[in-house]
Amino acid sequence: MPKHVTFWKRTILIAVMFVILFAGQTHPGLAESAVTILKFDGTEKTVTTTLKEPREIFKEAGVRVGQSDLIKEENGAQGTVLTLKRALPIVVVRGESEQKFFTNKDTVGAALRDLKIRYDKQLVYPTPETKITSGLEIHILNKGDKISSEEADLEIPVKYYDDESIPYGEHKVEDQGAVGRVKIIKKSVAGTDNTAKEVEIAREVLADPKYSIIRRGVGMSVETPEGRKKYTRIVTMEASAYTIHCGSGTGLTSIGLVPVRGIVAVDPHVIPYYTKMYVPGYGVAMAGDTGGAIVGNRIDLFMDSYEEAINWGRRDVQVYILED
Repeated sequence: MPKHVTFWKRTILIAVMFVILFAGQTHPGLAESAVTILKFDGTEKTVTTTLKEPREIFKEAGVRVGQSDLIKEENGAQGTVLTLKRALPIVVVRGESEQKFFTNKDTVGAALRDLKIRYDKQLVYPTPETKITSGLEIHILNKGDKISSEEADLEIPVKYYDDESIPYGEHKVEDQGAVGRVKIIKKSVAGTDNTAKEVEIAREVLADPKYSIIRRGVGMSVETPEGRKKYTRIVTMEASAYTIHCGSGTGLTSIGLVPVRGIVAVDPHVIPYYTKMYVPGYGVAMAGDTGGAIVGNRIDLFMDSYEEAINWGRRDVQVYILED
């Protein structure tokens, strides 16, 4: 066998051995994918990523992370668990100046320490142990400033319920309710002229008020575009429509009114002139015209245009005769 053939066989054999040896190994330039569980804003999302930095992983998943937000990393059964804790807005008040911050800390004291704000435990409100809530105002007092408080009643709130069994305009108190109590926190700040200025800084509810329940009578009333109105009776009528271009009269109604929307032609023996009424789909109207074909339980509604009249056509309606 020629020597050059033997050389190439040996070369191929060595190459095959290298392929077998390194086939199961990861290339140092390629990152491994890992399962990561993201917990944020009350939800959970599982992703597979090659990224390692938590903020980059959230960004890749389409989740915005604020500068002051905190990410907690733990090992879970299915992979790494990243929990996002949103920073909450707070306001720090010193004298008459206010500064807004975001904090991911749990208490007032921890937030102030993290913000490098020095304080005396006796001169901070609320206390350093108070839990951080969104929009919490933290007052840092100076020496000579004082905190005081007083209690006051909270007004009784009212809930109204419409009741068709009670005549319109009448009310029935079902529950009187009860006042609540509130603690009003004030701070007394010494001004540049040595006069103290008292400012309310917070309210703490000591007892919630109890609602007063009032049943509001809506019997014999109907809701209209102009509000609820009392009616005396309901009449079923056949309703047609007309405009200023219909007929060949003088341009005035039979009782001398200029026809406008809200004027209804009636049989005055059935509905007297000047009677107020509500026609569903049309509105509040007044009997102010008549016509040769308007006899018995028929009404003719004035429309602003011929198209409106055609679209209305002829239909049966429940006409509410309103109380004057």
